[in-house]
Amino acid sequence: MSPTGHFAMGFAAKGIEPAIPLWALLLSSYAIDLLYFIFVFLGLDNMAYDPWSHSLLMALAWSFLGGLIAFVFSHRTKTGIIVALTAFSHWVLDFIVWERIPLTFDPTAKGGLGLYGIIGFNLDGAGFNRGTIIATSLEGGMMILSILLFIRTMKKLRKRKGAARPAQGRFSADPSFKTPPHEKGRGLGSRPSSLP
Repeated sequence: MSPTGHFAMGFAAKGIEPAIPLWALLLSSYAIDLLYFIFVFLGLDNMAYDPWSHSLLMALAWSFLGGLIAFVFSHRTKTGIIVALTAFSHWVLDFIVWERIPLTFDPTAKGGLGLYGIIGFNLDGAGFNRGTIIATSLEGGMMILSILLFIRTMKKLRKRKGAARPAQGRFSADPSFKTPPHEKGRGLGSRPSSLP
């Protein structure tokens, strides 16, 4: 799957858990491919066989590591879980669209549902054809839906913050607001009778 589909999962995760920075979720959604480039450079992975980055075994390990790092920095279990799941979504999406995803370090242990093969899309002869149009539409649709979820969540968050703001101040317009007993009878310009 292209970066569009993977980044869509980062936006979707932000829509689910707004407390996590968007950059962290986008990074975790694409981390497996970033590791792939590093491992290709080091000669451990290649286009035909990439167990260090894309095998099920290592995807679980990288996802756990990402979640652990997020937990250590945030001190929130939920943040660690969301980051780990976002990272692991990369492998799940690749498993859905490709046929020969490594499961372990055994070169014969491969699997995948092969959706892109079924619709006629492959990286070898990628051109403007039916498979490319369907694959692009699928990933574009994922991105649009996830950004809409993200926008909806951010709007709700802003509304909640806006609704909470008037009640936070000392001079709230909220009719249920009561002046604390130690401040009764004091005007805006009055000084405290005694300093603490």
